Amino acid sequence: MGVIFHTWYGGLILMLVCSYIIAKSCDVFEAATEYLGSNLSEGVKGATLNAIGSSMPELLTTVFFLVLAVQENLGRDFAASIGGNAGSAIFNSIIIPMLVIWVVLAVGITGVKVSKKVILRDGLFLIGAEIMMLLLLSSHYITHWHGWIFTGFYVIYLAYTLLSMKNGNNETQNGYNENESDAWFKKYQFRSKEGIKERSWILLLCSTLIMAAACAGIVEGCKGIAEALKIHPLFVALILVAAVSSVPDTIISIKDAKKGNYDDALSNVLGSNIFDITISMGLPLALFLLFTGQKIDFIDAGPTFIDVQVMLLLVTIVTIGIYYFSEEMHLLHVCVLGILYAVFIFYAIGAADYLNGGTSFLAKPSGAFIEFLRRPGGISEFLQKTANSLTGSW
Repeated sequence: MGVIFHTWYGGLILMLVCSYIIAKSCDVFEAATEYLGSNLSEGVKGATLNAIGSSMPELLTTVFFLVLAVQENLGRDFAASIGGNAGSAIFNSIIIPMLVIWVVLAVGITGVKVSKKVILRDGLFLIGAEIMMLLLLSSHYITHWHGWIFTGFYVIYLAYTLLSMKNGNNETQNGYNENESDAWFKKYQFRSKEGIKERSWILLLCSTLIMAAACAGIVEGCKGIAEALKIHPLFVALILVAAVSSVPDTIISIKDAKKGNYDDALSNVLGSNIFDITISMGLPLALFLLFTGQKIDFIDAGPTFIDVQVMLLLVTIVTIGIYYFSEEMHLLHVCVLGILYAVFIFYAIGAADYLNGGTSFLAKPSGAFIEFLRRPGGISEFLQKTANSLTGSW
């Protein structure tokens, strides 16, 4: 057990195994949501059922980061959970669309068109959620009220999305054939015409429980890697936890794209990001702090995360701009998005090195950006003062 939890390679192996388990659970989950969401209009299923379910790993990792944290490391581990959610949002916004475009081009389609209405709706809500996160999580202390504000924001988004459904699109879109797959869960789900809905809910619940066990392993693996490399777990979560927890989003979006449901493929990505930043982080935080009656000292951990949040907002604005102003997405978009993600990864590695006292070629530009934000009277100080004035009475 010591090898697993106290070496970087042991932690990485544990995370990869858990990622594989999540991937298999996602197949079961996707079969359940495909039936349960069959009456939702195009673009709405991706932003609701698919986004909620495929973001379960992010929600569950937040739960375990909080529950498994010792008291003196609560602020640090909560920051790591935010890092996982933020990194997942960037992974979703860049890597998944890259793969979707690649898959579509590989089957001979000239390009990918996505409804600008879907991009505008989910994109504006996502930017709003990130601005809210940047303002509220710069405060010195985190209370359960922070969590409820994030949760309430998602309720508003969900209500708006469901109300945007058109009356003419409420009919079932896809037919279901139990013979279309030899998978055991498909055979169980469609073994008879009666009770399909109930069995779909059972599959949904079971797959979620399996994901929960895997997410506990991901959290322990993240801590093991951070301890072995002597860096803040925030940066491990920002890259590795984000990637392994985004497996369901990736699988569901690619399957939607193969079916030609490009609106669902992209709205799942943006909807998942909104869910990650609001519910995945906010709801566990609200319940944990409410039931334990404590608040999180974020004086030390908070400033470490401000630069990551600013980077997240900048990347989101750029990617949504690319999607909105592109009539069709082609191979060039894949290359541009790949470069954008590489910049983010290099920044995260450099920031981890810089904050650990390193002077590598990656640490210098990342450190310059961090110091720019932290200069007296600068952006970090402004955000902290604004956050404390908003949340001081909570």
